[in-house]
Amino acid sequence: MSHPNVKKIERRLIRQLSAPLHDHSTEFDYKHSTWHLWKTLTSSVKTHKLDLNFILCFLSSYKCAQRIILVQDLEFEYDYKLIDMILEQPESLIRSCTLAMLIEPIDLYVRDFHDLLILKSNDKSNNDISRKLVQILLSLDNDDTQKFKETYKSLFENSVETDIEVVQGEKTNMSKLLIQLLEGKRKEESTHSLSAAKLIAKKLSEADEGDKLGIDYDTFIKIFTHDAFAQLSAIFDMYEDQYGHPIQLAIEYQCQSKIEAECFQDIVEYTRSPSGYHAKILRQALDK
Repeated sequence: MSHPNVKKIERRLIRQLSAPLHDHSTEFDYKHSTWHLWKTLTSSVKTHKLDLNFILCFLSSYKCAQRIILVQDLEFEYDYKLIDMILEQPESLIRSCTLAMLIEPIDLYVRDFHDLLILKSNDKSNNDISRKLVQILLSLDNDDTQKFKETYKSLFENSVETDIEVVQGEKTNMSKLLIQLLEGKRKEESTHSLSAAKLIAKKLSEADEGDKLGIDYDTFIKIFTHDAFAQLSAIFDMYEDQYGHPIQLAIEYQCQSKIEAECFQDIVEYTRSPSGYHAKILRQALDK
């Protein structure tokens, strides 16, 4: 016979999981939930310290649509703009996680990208920021890239390309790489051409040997930002199999700085294992 407390937990979980997404059922008392959240925020305002741990735990018990309702009602009833309050907090992993509970993914990427551009404008020597900008754009498909640009323009008035050139420098290699990624014109087929992969691998090898007939930098960027991931993977494998060098060697010959090489290496890692790449980024964030 099961313990009565277990039955209670089961019933509570069933109520939570069965709460509808768009209408206010008795299980989802949004007025009471909003009031409870407001009381905690009121205390935070008095102490000048927003309790992100509480907010994250509180929001995690609601579905996505319910969280949006809570945020909207909090602003309507109490004039508390929760997203703005969280954005005012110092950048941290828990801040990012809390925002992710409240903001559509593309909006979150856009805001993070803009924050990083501001940081870069204040610290030109911080090359890690340039790498983070590439990491944000790397996993966007073509449709998401278009939404990213539209959302950026809507939120910050300027085009993202303009802001990149202001911060990274007009026509610099990093600007070119970021803007090419933002074109959102990567081929998305899952097949690849072995003959094309063999030709590009040969050109990369010629560049390694100082041959002027190798690949110029603009073409190199276009390959990495426009070719399908399946095609890129075939190029990397062909280069390594045919010429006995890791693809990193070809990247280092093409790039003028360490940070550029690291950004292209990120593209290689993402191409070969998106899940492994994201796991690495998460581990790095947790270690900081």
